[in-house]
Order: sequence, then C-alpha cells, then structure tokens
Amino acid sequence: MQNPNLYKIVASVLKIDASTLNESSNATNTENWDSLKHVELILAVESAYGIGFSMAEITGMRNLADMRRILVDKGVNFDASETVRKVA
Repeated sequence: MQNPNLYKIVASVLKIDASTLNESSNATNTENWDSLKHVELILAVESAYGIGFSMAEITGMRNLADMRRILVDKGVNFDASETVRKVA
C-alpha cells in the first residue's frame, strides 16, 4: 500500500497549492500556516500515517524536512514517486 504524500497532506490542511511546498516550508514562510493550522497539520499527519508524535517531536519540528525525518524514524516509508523538493 502506498503512503500518502506529505506535501499533499500539508497543502490540504493549509488550503494551498502543494507545488509551493518544499522541505524548508514552515510556519514563518508558508501561507496560512498559523498556530491553529499547525495543530490541525500535526493531527492530519498522525492520522494519515497511523503514528503519534511526542511533545518533544512536535516542538522539535522546524520545517517539513524535520517532520519527514521523524516520520522516517517512526518507520514510514515514502513512496519513491514522492518528489522531495529542497531549496538551494
């Protein structure tokens, strides 16, 4: 079974275009990402991947790269077709 696309989950919660997201995306540089949406985002990601984040993990997430790293540490295998967009 294919895992959901992290960018699509985030874009859905924030109601933005997924193509605007990259691994550096965070609450400071991403449209509609405020404290309430952050809580919604955490819950949506936990639900989509069937995992739970600890408070330490949540407070340590500075951007989508951190979130992806924590998901991988929890055993999430991202589909090879999911393009990870990095910022130079």
